[in-house]
Amino acid sequence: LGMAALCLMGFQVLIPTSFPVINKVLGLAGIQSSLAPPADQIGFYSKLQLWFAVSVAMLSGLAQFFWWGKIKKGESKKSLISTVLITLLLAVIILNLAKIYRLDFALLLVAGIFITISSGSVLINLWKRNPKISGGAITHVGVGLMLIGILFSSGYSNVVSLNNTGMLISKSASTEFNRDNLLLFINEPRTMAGYDIEFRGERVLENDKGIYLKKTEVELTEDPYKLIAATDVIRNEVKKFSAGDTLTINPENTYYEIELKKDNNIAATLFPRIQLNPNMGMLSSPDITRGLTKDLYTHVSASTAGDQDAAPEWTEMEEQTVAAGEEFYVNDYVAVVETVRPVQKIKGFEFSENDVAAQATIKVEGEHESFYARPIFLIRNINAEASVGYIPEEIKDLGVKLSLNNIHPKDGKFTIGMRTRQKDWVIIKAMEKPLINLLWLGTGLLSLGFIMAMVRRFRD
Repeated sequence: LGMAALCLMGFQVLIPTSFPVINKVLGLAGIQSSLAPPADQIGFYSKLQLWFAVSVAMLSGLAQFFWWGKIKKGESKKSLISTVLITLLLAVIILNLAKIYRLDFALLLVAGIFITISSGSVLINLWKRNPKISGGAITHVGVGLMLIGILFSSGYSNVVSLNNTGMLISKSASTEFNRDNLLLFINEPRTMAGYDIEFRGERVLENDKGIYLKKTEVELTEDPYKLIAATDVIRNEVKKFSAGDTLTINPENTYYEIELKKDNNIAATLFPRIQLNPNMGMLSSPDITRGLTKDLYTHVSASTAGDQDAAPEWTEMEEQTVAAGEEFYVNDYVAVVETVRPVQKIKGFEFSENDVAAQATIKVEGEHESFYARPIFLIRNINAEASVGYIPEEIKDLGVKLSLNNIHPKDGKFTIGMRTRQKDWVIIKAMEKPLINLLWLGTGLLSLGFIMAMVRRFRD
């Protein structure tokens, strides 16, 4: 049966790639052929594999009884009848509760229950006699649970990230993409599958301690695999890194913090990942919210970082003249100039005797935390023909860029320049996979049974 399964998988992989060769060979013999793979290859080959799985499960379950009958005469027939009755009873209950109306799915469910019950009854009897010889029965129980898990997790998976806004995400994308994906702007909550869902920003993963870091917490270095902690990194009131520490990362990975809440309590925090490959584009890896009866798989379909061709479009600069401590608005966020102090050093710039600079500390209140921008106002050759320069600073999470455009010493005020852009965004697709834990449990039992059987055979 194992060899038959391998042959079927080989058939699925090799036949589609062989069609052009077959057409060529037949053409040499004077036979016109236009064989081509089916349009829906997944559906086409899944139909073959489904019936094959049903056959394997039924034969495996029956084989257990025939083998057990050789060990304990007279009990195999009785056990077989009771197992069939229990299987049919459970199948009828589950079919009605799960509302399974497809004949092929119903037969796969019956086959999965049958091999699980039959192998389970054999396992109980063998375990009482000699646990060492029960490896085969454990393996068959694992196969049965895997079939049931595959049936529900694949056949009844459910897309929950439905776009219910009534607006297209992209006019150039397919109808399916616009329907099954959810656009999230940073720090703007939405609802999905009973959760309040919110995109909290891009993250990088520190390798040694496995901590996700905000990009405002780190500074770049010449080595793309190393970063410097810009501030103390604190998680759950525990300092993980001190400012100035050298951190190691994998620069090709970008993570997206997705927060799920229920009743104002955090239910899960996900970190789906993308990898930007120059040859293959954006590669996505999902993150999983695990539950007892179903898992939620979430992956990134598109993002600000993944849209490599789109440069941010900044608005025209607006200016406001304010005093220190006076509140003003930046893109609907409350901001205040806390301090303006002279600076003697600027990274990448050499001061001369006639150069002066001042740095402002501007606090901006975001939705969940406060952000700080520290733009610099620079005057070169103050005693001669002076020239003025500005070094703005962007608050990436808020999509704003602030600059210190002028200082008015007579009235103690400062001119602040403001430019805004579209906030960072991410497009996600989330799928619920019911009873997938049965698949993992079955896989574990399958492996355990194989190991037990192999150990016994080696000892023999």
